[in-house]
Amino acid sequence: MNALNVVVLGHGDRRLDTVYSELLAPSFPPDQLDTLADLREGMESGQAHVLAAVDKVGRPLGTAIAEWYEEAGIVLLAYLAVDASYRSQGIGGRLLEAALQDWTDRFHPKMVVAEIEQPSSTVRRPEWGDPRRRYAFYGRHGARALDLPYFQPALRPDSEREHGMLLIALNIHPSAQEPGGVAAAPVVSFLEAYFTATEGRVPHDEQGSSLLQAAARTETIAAYVIPHKLH
Repeated sequence: MNALNVVVLGHGDRRLDTVYSELLAPSFPPDQLDTLADLREGMESGQAHVLAAVDKVGRPLGTAIAEWYEEAGIVLLAYLAVDASYRSQGIGGRLLEAALQDWTDRFHPKMVVAEIEQPSSTVRRPEWGDPRRRYAFYGRHGARALDLPYFQPALRPDSEREHGMLLIALNIHPSAQEPGGVAAAPVVSFLEAYFTATEGRVPHDEQGSSLLQAAARTETIAAYVIPHKLH
């Protein structure tokens, strides 16, 4: 895959339909996936930013999608997906590295965060990926898992919260680094903004309150290094 290029897609790019239908939709459970209309709206507003790894004829083989939460100073890596026929060829790693560099240069965030399933999670469908392999993949790229009772909010009124998740941090800026963890303030700000954008408000139910209280309990959120290899 030496001819692979990473390009930025604008909201009017016709390849976005291919990215959504051939890369995102097959790779994520429905409750973890935004609609194409929501993705386009986010791109038009400047919150969503889409990169695609394309072959020599411009066909998307992988994608990395960011959501920028400016007030928190945090980029959410919302999606990273590679065509199932081209997995285990290094495309995901090259795409992630290119995305992290682009978003660091573009947004100057305090950190980039992502949501992944707990490594102990059951493989629900092969095309959705193996949680253990995904966990190790991010470990190889320097990710640290935040010590929070994390779950993904319901992305739409007709979807459910996704439990059994981890919030991980990559490319942590020195200003957000703390001994043994990361600064809590930007993470709390991100969570409040994320839940407001998805569920319509900061959560006050037991699960949501527990998450926000855990994040805001001290000035530092403990974070642990993710192993590079599967055990």
